[in-house]
Amino acid sequence: MGPKYLLEWLDVLVSVTLNPEKNLVQKITEEQVEFMVRNIRKESASIKSKLKHQVFSLTREKHIRLLIENYHTSLLILSDQVSERQKNDTFQRKDLLQVMDTLHCDLQELICFLETWFAHYLKPDSFTKRRAYFSKAKDREKIVCNLSTDQTALVLRAADELRILQAKSMRHVFKTIVPHLSTPHKKDLSYDSLRVKAYTPEEKDKEVAIAQLQRMIKKIEEY
Repeated sequence: MGPKYLLEWLDVLVSVTLNPEKNLVQKITEEQVEFMVRNIRKESASIKSKLKHQVFSLTREKHIRLLIENYHTSLLILSDQVSERQKNDTFQRKDLLQVMDTLHCDLQELICFLETWFAHYLKPDSFTKRRAYFSKAKDREKIVCNLSTDQTALVLRAADELRILQAKSMRHVFKTIVPHLSTPHKKDLSYDSLRVKAYTPEEKDKEVAIAQLQRMIKKIEEY
């Protein structure tokens, strides 16, 4: 009998429980969400400990290598599924979004754990493919905003304070939206930097932001 599959609970969570094609995800209750979030973190910590035990209980290097490669591949697949699922309208409900964010972060943490502790057993192209994948995915998801970073920060702050965008905090608004934006002059934006800039606006940036919003108002009036 081979080693126990340590990702079983996470696998079922992603493949079945949080799969709109196999389960009525919209009917998941807040209590169930709280349980999932707690258990995701608990499982993640347990997997690290148990995986070390599995590895050190094996004596042949080829068996260790196969074990690590299989777990690494499985985690990458689960992470990809979660990333795709996060775009689904079903998961835009705040509590479900929290589950997916927690799940994505912990899966990434487990992948990094494998790549740090057991790098010797992973093929070099495993790291290359992962970096290339996330780089392409990140660039593909970005939207160019034809405002400066300061002007963009002002618009997001106003949208948050007027509750046009509803989130648990303004920081969460910036953390969720800013990574998917770029400007004509800057490809990668820091959400914390933009959040700080939102509180120290210059008059010229306020004027430009207001002018662009007025253009939007006129455009809507024409519809």
